[in-house]
Amino acid sequence: MIAPDQPTAQIFNRLKSSQRPYVITGSQASYRYHRWLSPAPKVIELRIFPEDYEWWKSFLQNEATHVSDTPPILNGTKSLDTAILLQRNLNTRIYQNKQAFAGLYYESAEDLCLELLQNSVAEITAMEILAIFLVQRQAFRWDYFYEQATVLSMTRNAGILLDVINEHTQQSLMPQIISDRLFSKTEKLTTTNGRYYPESWRVKLALRRQNEKDLAITYPRTSRKWEINVVLPRYMMEKLVLDLDYALPHLSSTSIFENKLAAPQFVA
Repeated sequence: MIAPDQPTAQIFNRLKSSQRPYVITGSQASYRYHRWLSPAPKVIELRIFPEDYEWWKSFLQNEATHVSDTPPILNGTKSLDTAILLQRNLNTRIYQNKQAFAGLYYESAEDLCLELLQNSVAEITAMEILAIFLVQRQAFRWDYFYEQATVLSMTRNAGILLDVINEHTQQSLMPQIISDRLFSKTEKLTTTNGRYYPESWRVKLALRRQNEKDLAITYPRTSRKWEINVVLPRYMMEKLVLDLDYALPHLSSTSIFENKLAAPQFVA
């Protein structure tokens, strides 16, 4: 695991002395669960209760630290040690589900994946979710994830990612029963809008002036099931699986993967 830089470590020490509720979210939390993609440098994201915003800003602010609910302008980050983004959307459910590591409170893996599903349509975010699914699959609370994905109307995107993993690896690494339950709660698409996953490919196609029909479906089995063109780049999934070799079982007799370690448990 990559150790935090000194400014980040100093902020973490401040958090340990705090008496107000919070959870660390964003790339710092993602890295805590998948140990794959390094967290964004000089940036810490916190979810806090809305009424605590001014307290947190006063508690964490100093000359070298930007504290706000909006990111600093790009040129303004060069002279800063750390930028702290305060998300005013912590609630009792998320706070009760927090995970404690080394004296710090992190958003749970399940709630983090749901937040990532809600707030981004880019393939790199999908990769982070897939990495958390794979590494934490044995400890992941799948029933809770299913329930909240249904409440938040995220059943389609959540189910697609589960099925992509199983289709790519040709194994049932993700629980098929959860995917099927998500599918049963998903309404059929009635328009052509949103016919691609990730949705960011619509923008890329427009910028490249390509016809949507020219875009190859990368996961046909998953696409047929969900009636949506899954165009998640296979090379990105291949890289993820290679990088997370230690967390995966042996894939086949001809595979280059080895069964090195079982999925890691939470460590402080």
